[in-house]
Amino acid sequence: MTECSRSKFGRYYTKPVIGQTLVDLMNLRQPAGLIDLGVGGGSLTVAAARRWSNLHLLTIDVDPASDRHLSKLLAREEIGSHLHLRADALEPSLAGMVREEFGKADAVVCNPPFTTPIWKSGFDEILEESGFSGCMPVLADADSALLFLSQALRLLGQGSTLGIILPDSLISGAKYRIFRRELLRRYRVDVVVRLPTNSFMHTDALAHIVVIRKGYGGSDQVPLRKLVNGRLLPRIALVDVERATYRMDYDFHATAAVVTWSVDQNSVRPLGDLVQSIQRGSMEASASRKAGIEVFHTTDMLPSMTGRWIALPQNEPNDGERRAWASPGDLLVARVGRNLETKVLGVRSGGALLTDCIYRIRMPRNLARQTLAQLSSESGRAWLASRSSGVGAKHLSMADLLTFPVSLEECK
Repeated sequence: MTECSRSKFGRYYTKPVIGQTLVDLMNLRQPAGLIDLGVGGGSLTVAAARRWSNLHLLTIDVDPASDRHLSKLLAREEIGSHLHLRADALEPSLAGMVREEFGKADAVVCNPPFTTPIWKSGFDEILEESGFSGCMPVLADADSALLFLSQALRLLGQGSTLGIILPDSLISGAKYRIFRRELLRRYRVDVVVRLPTNSFMHTDALAHIVVIRKGYGGSDQVPLRKLVNGRLLPRIALVDVERATYRMDYDFHATAAVVTWSVDQNSVRPLGDLVQSIQRGSMEASASRKAGIEVFHTTDMLPSMTGRWIALPQNEPNDGERRAWASPGDLLVARVGRNLETKVLGVRSGGALLTDCIYRIRMPRNLARQTLAQLSSESGRAWLASRSSGVGAKHLSMADLLTFPVSLEECK
């Protein structure tokens, strides 16, 4: 096992700088005991051992190779004691096992796997005890991160601290909005830190460090921060609970706080007030390939096309064509993709059948030209990126896109 390699259990091991940042953000002088839940490659355990000398550690992992690997890693560290428990981190009876084997822990650290587990009996018990059983319309849809978070909170006593890495879906996704509301109502969230997309080896998944305290009541305000090039940006976005429930992503709130256009704000209108229509493409790319149907997909939206008016290959749709068709004057914006903010263009001539990964926007020609320029500008791309969410390929909702601020001053 290597510290930063991908695990067969669906995990991407934490880079040392991320682990050190996580433990440094935990506001603890000297925990009596610390648990690493799903220890994996051991980056979080080593970071904790280097911050707090003579630490009493409990590491938990189902992988039989973890114990041997950790013994070698920790041989170079000054620790008080180390106990390794080979067990499934999502075993419902784990809390009892930990109390019997280890006793009280002041802190838990955790980097959950990026997987959706097969639902097992007892998972509902884990979610129930942590207060999150009512957060999902269907409990079986809960992903590993939510289950690991819930389990970690079960292992903590009152007045203890959790440092965990959560995927962007839990921080920004609409699906988990009720979860965020319950988290902030029941626990004190000390900080949420947006991590760079290269924080884990072999994936560009977007994730966030979250530090949570149990037994201090709910949250009033949530500090949001960002890690860039191994350092925390000095600026902190402090948001209230209502805004944090909507999203706990630093980029989203930091971008919202900046005036996008240097003009009188009375002349700025949301895109939704200006469009004549907006439609999502209706053809799946895979289905079109199987059927031999020519379509325009996000892979056809090359970086060199960003902000430009281009010619599409086809002319007119077939008679009775009801699917989304791009025509001259339309704006096309990517709905999904890792770099969707760069996939924004206008149709100068021709036409094409659009896949369901693209939004088609129709608006008056003079507005369309300036709107395209604003969407594709540096600040426009930053705005689109901040409104997208997802662990791997990002997703931009139509509701968010329609809130894009268009400067009417620039449209004159």
